[in-house]
Amino acid sequence: MEKLDLTAITKAIRTFKIALDEYQKDTSNEFVRDACVQRFEYCYDLATKMISRHLSMVADNPSAIKEMSFQDKIREAYNRKLVQSSWDTWWVYRDNRNKTSHSYNLNVVLDIMQSLDDFYLELVYLLNALQPQNDTEL
Repeated sequence: MEKLDLTAITKAIRTFKIALDEYQKDTSNEFVRDACVQRFEYCYDLATKMISRHLSMVADNPSAIKEMSFQDKIREAYNRKLVQSSWDTWWVYRDNRNKTSHSYNLNVVLDIMQSLDDFYLELVYLLNALQPQNDTEL
């Protein structure tokens, strides 16, 4: 079976965790808060790409995966135990990602910060689910 290169997502998850840990030390530090949001953005983007790539690799019909909606991809990933959370939770992550890319609003950012620890755990779950076919560890 073809392997996914997990190097980028592994490094991204590590840097995301570093930012989250620093934020816990001082939640008033706006630079660290902004770093958390930026790292959330690129981790989210990488995670969705890894989910799509993995599903395409294991599907009987890879082109069908490309035609699936994002919602259906997450449902398929959840059914395959690739992600820990269902579409309802991933919808929140997707909505948060969309909010971060359209404008900067402190209240929105502070709200998003509340879900980042859970998102980190979701990323670790995803990486661990992908690892049996790869050699990368977090």
